[in-house]
Amino acid sequence: MATMTPFFKYVQHCIKIKDFELLKKTLENKQNIVSSYMKTAIKTINKYINYVENTLKYDYNNGILEGINNKIKVIKRISFGYRSFYHFRNRIFITQNLAKIKTA
Repeated sequence: MATMTPFFKYVQHCIKIKDFELLKKTLENKQNIVSSYMKTAIKTINKYINYVENTLKYDYNNGILEGINNKIKVIKRISFGYRSFYHFRNRIFITQNLAKIKTA
């Protein structure tokens, strides 16, 4: 496995401390001393720089929602389809701890 370049470590540090301005300066200044693969990566980051800024600025992400969607897809796959949407919805609520199973 190849060792990380000092440039990559510096970019990683900028992201870790969430300093967008420092990251932007780093990407602008190091364009000439990196490999062609890293130049491609820098070009891609610059293309989506507004999204990178939002990612560093805000702590929001959609990970929890994606996890819920994945659970729903697994329920659908395992069950081979429910005949009743009511039962399917209840199964989702039960797995998400939003409803309790009624016992007699």
